[in-house]
Amino acid sequence: DAIAAVWAREIATHLPGGGRVALLVWGDPSLYDSTLRIAARLGAGGMTLTTRVVPGVTSLSVLTAAHAIPLNTLGAPVLITTGRRLRDGGWPEGAEAVAVMLDSGGAFTAIRSEGVHIWWGAYVGMPQEALIAGPLAEVAEQIVQTRAALRAEHGWIMDIYLLHRSTG
Repeated sequence: DAIAAVWAREIATHLPGGGRVALLVWGDPSLYDSTLRIAARLGAGGMTLTTRVVPGVTSLSVLTAAHAIPLNTLGAPVLITTGRRLRDGGWPEGAEAVAVMLDSGGAFTAIRSEGVHIWWGAYVGMPQEALIAGPLAEVAEQIVQTRAALRAEHGWIMDIYLLHRSTG
């Protein structure tokens, strides 16, 4: 609630008589994002507000387009999770395709790599976009090294990846 309090204070300071506030949020608010939750806390705290989200293209869509692949195999579900859950819980039971967001770095190295293919992207859709794909056992270390180098170069990293495990 500390962030919601900061938002409330800033809005009251800059718009004491009311008005409109626009927040440009980088991320995937429909998938993983705290911005909508913070706005809901403001409303629950008594601030009158209307939240409007202008839809964009999700990073998953940009990733699959950049690699020219579908998100899933024909008729198969996709599980969207965080790097922490993948690292702590391993490969999700029953999942064939797993999209991983919010990975602080290399959760894919904590799973068995046999039969797993990865499509990884950093800064997807941006000029500094970097893509790596291949069997996880063959490209995992390349991704870890590339990710570290890009983070050092740019001072930050935003990446996402899709894992498919062969079932046969």
